[in-house]
Amino acid sequence: MNTKGRSLSWLIASLIIINIFWGASAVAAKGAYAQLDTLDIVTLRFVLSTPMIIAATLLLKGKQGLSIDLKDVPYMAFLATIGISASLFLQAWSLEHTTVTNFTMISSLSTFAVMLLSVVITGEKPSKDKIIGAIIAFAGLALITTNCRFEFSAQLKGDIIALTSAFFWALYTVMGKKISEKYSALTVLSYVFLFASIEFLPFYLTSPHTPMLEFTLLTWVSLGFLTICCSLIAFLVYNFSLEKLSASTVAMTIYATPLSGVFLGAILLGESFTAYMLLGSILIICGLYKAESKSICTFSQSAPLDT
Repeated sequence: MNTKGRSLSWLIASLIIINIFWGASAVAAKGAYAQLDTLDIVTLRFVLSTPMIIAATLLLKGKQGLSIDLKDVPYMAFLATIGISASLFLQAWSLEHTTVTNFTMISSLSTFAVMLLSVVITGEKPSKDKIIGAIIAFAGLALITTNCRFEFSAQLKGDIIALTSAFFWALYTVMGKKISEKYSALTVLSYVFLFASIEFLPFYLTSPHTPMLEFTLLTWVSLGFLTICCSLIAFLVYNFSLEKLSASTVAMTIYATPLSGVFLGAILLGESFTAYMLLGSILIICGLYKAESKSICTFSQSAPLDT
């Protein structure tokens, strides 16, 4: 495998790792929920990560790293709204009205939404292998979340909210791919994080919350993981990958999120791990391999890293 093939492999591996971070976010959030609620956690993780991403942009790109066309400012604000503010809010809201099983499975439909939106917005057509791989991985997810007991709730409201959240994340992915052709991941995230923080802050400041000086060590550790790993690193890798890879390739790695959640829940929280979960995990891994193995082989033979 040549340098280009290895680069693709590393990018996909990095995407899987950050989706593992996102899968671990629920475990990390449990450590902070003793003092914080969902709004507090979401607001603080982006308010704290915003100056970090801006500082990194200035350090690595200089002042030019924050220079964008005035006409693109609304575009950045819209990305922040759909990818962070609305998507994360709807995720939390949907869990109040539907089961975790429904939410997890419906959220994973964002992979298929990315494939569809990519055709409509960017003209990108997913390969047959990616479609088959996505279906195999979704079947594995179904086994994990339902434990082969397909008893869905009748709470349609929560399911619709979860579906809307998945659509917004898919739209963020495809539109993020489009803007990445013009700006670097650092530039895009500097503005996206800034606008998301501005959108969250009024709600945070006008609602009761625990003062930061009263945070326990566990709260700070949990918040630190969510800020550094799940916001700063994860979004940077995700958006950087959108510069180099197709949106459908990036979206396929979303299946690593519930997979990591299951394993971490079993290891750290003592939750059960059944044979169906093991089979589902194998299917997800097979689906990811089916979707991307040919791409890696193709790149290793000389294709540029911009599928």
